Amino acid sequence: MLELRSAAALKVSIQWGHLAPSGAPPNELDAESWICDQIYWMFYGSSTLSPVNAYGTYTQLGYVVYVLQYCQSPNNNVDWATVWWGDFLATGGNPPPFGHLGFYGEQGQNIFDRDIYKYANYYWWPPPNSWWQPIPSKQYFVFIWTCANGGLYWYDSSGNWYNIAGITYPASSPFYPPPTNTNTKYGFFDNPYSYPPSAVGMPLAWTGTAGMSINGYNSPDYGSYCYIGWEAVSPYMVNPTGYDSLQYKWFPYYFYRYALGLDNGPTHHTMKQSLDYATSKILGPRYTFGNSKLYNGYWVQVTGDGMTGWWYCRMRVFGNGNIVLP
Repeated sequence: MLELRSAAALKVSIQWGHLAPSGAPPNELDAESWICDQIYWMFYGSSTLSPVNAYGTYTQLGYVVYVLQYCQSPNNNVDWATVWWGDFLATGGNPPPFGHLGFYGEQGQNIFDRDIYKYANYYWWPPPNSWWQPIPSKQYFVFIWTCANGGLYWYDSSGNWYNIAGITYPASSPFYPPPTNTNTKYGFFDNPYSYPPSAVGMPLAWTGTAGMSINGYNSPDYGSYCYIGWEAVSPYMVNPTGYDSLQYKWFPYYFYRYALGLDNGPTHHTMKQSLDYATSKILGPRYTFGNSKLYNGYWVQVTGDGMTGWWYCRMRVFGNGNIVLP
């Protein structure tokens, strides 16, 4: 049973993720499980956050709802939460360009942005009260290593969008200069009149905040939230980085070691500093996050899943890149 401990004031770190049912390279499951274990133990010894590793079987809608509502409940005194997540799923169709964005769950119990928004930003009081109480999200730092769940896909709050080759649909081949993304929104409400409203886009869903900086690395805002995710395609954990025979699983490994003060500590470092450190470790010492392909983008070819073609991919940071993990 997935359990969270009680305390006078509780801070929670959750590692979620579930391998896609097909298409993953050999050893990806082991790599994803390994990094979740590593992150768990880093938090266990170096943070006031109480860690829970929910990778695999526990990554399903019911458990996600349970954890989010635990964090939201006024009875549980949770004042800070953070999330790591891997593996992507989209509904397709409406709302464009990808439908509702989400994650694979155990035995088809998948999780979508509309679910996250409802349970991360409201608390359901059971009968006899039977009402949704709006409570600001406790998910102050969210790192989502999946395809598409960290992109700019719309240009207004109504969900209108610019259709851009390599970003909202696959290009037939790479081209240079690469595409400029003129979309400026990471989420919107496709049914703002329901209660709670239905949200599209994971950054909006997790934080409940539509106005975060869209460049939290170079132009961080002064808010309480930071969200890191991928626009277009994210690399598998086992993909090579091209430097020193390293795989991409080492990026989150070094990111969290630096963020939690295990490397160059014991002081905890900001999200911006941790991005720089992890980038230098997996791409080489001459790189920071800001001068790397992770920030500036690069072409990736995809086959299958209706996404065949070339995508221009980058990691985006929304909100306040200067926050520090407790």
